[in-house]
Amino acid sequence: MLCSKRKKKRLILIFICFTSILSFILLYQISFDRADIQPKITSCSSANETRYEKTKYIVNLDLWRYLVAKDQLYVKNREKPWCDVPKELQVITNAICQFYQAPSCTRLPCHMIYSSSDTLTNVDCASNGQIGTNEKKDFQCKRGYSLDLFNIDKRNQSYPSIIADPFTPISNDFYVKVLHNRYRSCNSMWGMIQTHESLSYYPWSSDQQKMKLFDVTFGYDRSVYDFVPPPWLMNYIDGIDQTSKRLSLKHVMTNKKPIHSPSNTDDYWINQQTNSSQSSYVKASTLWMNSNCQTISKRTQYVQRMMKFIDIDNFGICGTNIRPLPQHIIDLEGSKTRSEQDRGTYNWEAGKLALTSDYLFTIAIENSLNHDYVTEKLWHAFVAGSVPVYLGAPNIEDWLPCRTD
Repeated sequence: MLCSKRKKKRLILIFICFTSILSFILLYQISFDRADIQPKITSCSSANETRYEKTKYIVNLDLWRYLVAKDQLYVKNREKPWCDVPKELQVITNAICQFYQAPSCTRLPCHMIYSSSDTLTNVDCASNGQIGTNEKKDFQCKRGYSLDLFNIDKRNQSYPSIIADPFTPISNDFYVKVLHNRYRSCNSMWGMIQTHESLSYYPWSSDQQKMKLFDVTFGYDRSVYDFVPPPWLMNYIDGIDQTSKRLSLKHVMTNKKPIHSPSNTDDYWINQQTNSSQSSYVKASTLWMNSNCQTISKRTQYVQRMMKFIDIDNFGICGTNIRPLPQHIIDLEGSKTRSEQDRGTYNWEAGKLALTSDYLFTIAIENSLNHDYVTEKLWHAFVAGSVPVYLGAPNIEDWLPCRTD
């Protein structure tokens, strides 16, 4: 019995020692990782002494996603000449290819390694790091994706600025240990641009410590990023602002198409004309159109439950009771022989706005419910004169054109 107690005590002591050592290792690793993120550049000249007369280079890393990911690089570029990646640049290609689980990147199409007029575009740059097409510029920049942009001259003056890939997680192996520690200078600026989706889809991009790697960040949450990307609102503000004065309920109802459905009556409709060939497709007062069905906000499931209580005309590709687009909308879009995957080749936006204008209400639910993430769904309803049933950014009041009930 005594031996058994001694064994238990010994096991407990071993366990305590083991957990203590493990905790120490984990704490050391965390502190080491955090230390890596701290800026390595400690002595830089003042801004007035920076030489802007030299052409600056910007490496657009998000293009590498298109070129490397999913083996498209090796399928589509076989007809182009291939070159060996210089040893001093293999640390970058190895990190990128490892992330995308691509084959060895010791050889790549030559245009990915060496710059040319085909791989570089001219952009105007200001001393504050902004990139644009305005007339005011402080120096000339060239933007591209070729690896030789990372080469430095004898005076270590040509480190490039970087536009980080929003789809590539900010891993220590790549951004910290490779790019940050080896390819950075006083003259470079790093930018992270999250323009596609919200933080819900890229939770790693909310790491405040790793965001310190970048001089300027764009993304859909002002508590995390420096700037919100150019909002969808800017594409539609003229259509919202330049409309006539607010209409009365009578005028609004007059402009809407009558409902033609046995389960609905037109008690509130002023316009009772039924001879229009374009009015028969309206079966409900509420419109829903969505093409992305599996979202974090679960909007498809939400609207499906809503449809059990109210009538909704569904012209998207999600859920049930999907209706075909009216012929005059197809003609307006020019989408007769095209599918949803071909949206870039026809005027889907014109069709959606025309369809929305015939409905009193339009369901506008974002694919995620994050601060500052407001997309075209809300603005389409406003431009078309339909009342949006909105679910999305918790701070939507910050973005609405006016503060009103």
